[in-house]
Amino acid sequence: MNWNRIREERKKKGYTLAQVARETGYSIGYISQLERNQKEPSLAALRKIAACLGCSEVYLIMGQENETAVSHSPDQDTPYGPGYILRRDQRVPMKIPEIDTAYSIFTPDRLPDNHKPCMTGLFVTLKPGCWVTETMILHQNMDETVLITEGQLEVHIGTHVYDAGTGDCLYIPQNTLHNYLNTGLKDAQCIVFFSDLIY
Repeated sequence: MNWNRIREERKKKGYTLAQVARETGYSIGYISQLERNQKEPSLAALRKIAACLGCSEVYLIMGQENETAVSHSPDQDTPYGPGYILRRDQRVPMKIPEIDTAYSIFTPDRLPDNHKPCMTGLFVTLKPGCWVTETMILHQNMDETVLITEGQLEVHIGTHVYDAGTGDCLYIPQNTLHNYLNTGLKDAQCIVFFSDLIY
């Protein structure tokens, strides 16, 4: 995995290695090794660095080599105007350190004419007995909605716990702690949308 975005974001913010080290509690050498792809960060470290740099950990994970594009069909005549399509083989797989969950991004990170998408879609496969992430998390600047297409989940949203299954939907407002666990015997599959571009 290429951690070039850590350096890019640090320089974009005008931060030195020492500033990032001080804010995150990690050593200058450790941050430098991450930037030069000599070490893999833990998920805890990745979250702290992303918070320091004011971006999402997903943005740091993706890196420029994984940026997606869409096929633009200006001649396609539909009632809704020109078509914007992300083909099946263009979906971007994403691996988060320490989490045994399969993610696939199915929305583009850029559109023709320099337009920026305003949402992110993920297809998530969660193994039996696994949580979607290692701890309760929240998203500061975006809402999240989840459609369970297959399986059974124990859903934690704020102080509430719900049992949810195939066809049920979750809505998670920004700044709300949440997590969910696959309580079934087979893989659970979900379609997840965030109300902003997360990478």
